[in-house]
Amino acid sequence: MKKCVLTVAAATSVFIAGLTSCSSTSSTSSTSATTGGSSSAPGPSALTDAKGDTDISIWHGLGGANGKAFQKLVDQFNATNPNHIHVTASYQGVYADLLAKYTAALRSNTAPTLMLAGDVASGYMADVKHSIPAAEMAKANPGDLTLSDISPAGRNYYTFNGVQQAVPMNMSTPVLWVNRDLLRQAGITDNTDMSTVDAMIAAANTVKQKTGMFGYTMQDDDWTTENYTATAGQNFCTPDNGRKGQAATTISINSGAAATALSKIVNLYRTGVALDGEVDGSAAISAFVTGKVAFMPYGSGVLGALKTDGTKFDYEALPFPASDPRFKGNTTVGGSALWLSSTATPAQQVAGWKLETFLTAPSSQEQFSHATGYVPVNTKVDTSPTQKTFLAANPNFRVFLKQINGSPNKTETGGCVSGAMAAIRSGNVGQLQAAFAGTKPAQAALDAAAQNAQTALTQYQQQLGR
Repeated sequence: MKKCVLTVAAATSVFIAGLTSCSSTSSTSSTSATTGGSSSAPGPSALTDAKGDTDISIWHGLGGANGKAFQKLVDQFNATNPNHIHVTASYQGVYADLLAKYTAALRSNTAPTLMLAGDVASGYMADVKHSIPAAEMAKANPGDLTLSDISPAGRNYYTFNGVQQAVPMNMSTPVLWVNRDLLRQAGITDNTDMSTVDAMIAAANTVKQKTGMFGYTMQDDDWTTENYTATAGQNFCTPDNGRKGQAATTISINSGAAATALSKIVNLYRTGVALDGEVDGSAAISAFVTGKVAFMPYGSGVLGALKTDGTKFDYEALPFPASDPRFKGNTTVGGSALWLSSTATPAQQVAGWKLETFLTAPSSQEQFSHATGYVPVNTKVDTSPTQKTFLAANPNFRVFLKQINGSPNKTETGGCVSGAMAAIRSGNVGQLQAAFAGTKPAQAALDAAAQNAQTALTQYQQQLGR
């Protein structure tokens, strides 16, 4: 699975190399959002005045059950929309494949009308300037999607320089999965506070000492690291997570409360309290499902796997533990967002916006959420009678929603915006794995990760000609 991470980083360097040529084809609509100029987004008449059917395409990387749930929504749109729109949805493979194909399509002017891009691709998607900002489309089409209906955490994540660029389709949030049976065996009561990293670590040590089982595991991915940084009240990338007009120049995991928390996590591995979860998370999930570990920070989307694998013990999701409890913040969101092409025809752009409106509508989001485990992006789902019934029977979903809805509009919780994020994540994972294995001191690994990130960010900006 390390090969997969390296593939992503290698592919990113290819993406960066094509940025300048891709940017030259961008329309003025994306530029106007950045500079504060007037919008050039088309309005409803662009579609109503169009002759015949309007065909649009959407590319995505949702596989398995998630892909089937997404295709079901697209089929419903095609069957019910009154605007003579036909949508072709195409699965383009995992992250690296999807982005590589998209970059090739930009060069050949064959890009899809809509791109459902993963959160880590946001910086790249903004830099190639091939998309009409969501804020412009919403302003030009007031009868369709209302952006204020979208979860504030989702809007915050996809807003750069004060302008919302994309619309989240599927959101996940990291939580702390807890094996209650194992904690009880260790003498830890259900009402014991687990809201901080220190409390979680103390309990993990107790589990190991009293039961012999592992106290902690996690997927060896950088999203978890980024959330330990966010809950420390720190911007993962500095300055300002790259969100306020100045490009990110480094990362902050080697300093402050984030470094302290991550060093404590590393110590769990070195003392045998933690089990390595592997890059793809398979070892972490397997250990948790089989009752061998007490705590597993993981995305909310793993709930489906826990149900499918038939976990035999009492488990629940708790809010992600805070690295610094003094910070009144929260975690960053994961998932994917819809980016609308600036080089599609005006009729296709409005048709694409109609599709975005349908995909993010309360009924669509409720259906998709129940099928996949992703959190609804539309806040109006909360008032649905069927959603209320669902939440009453699924308390873990209540935790997901409370955490996402309680995330403040702060740069620290927004996540880093940079096209170099894939390379940064790859480098961070390698350094943390070395620390987990005991081949490098924790602080040295964090310092090396920060240095690697600084190099990746510098190279990225040089590729952009900045």
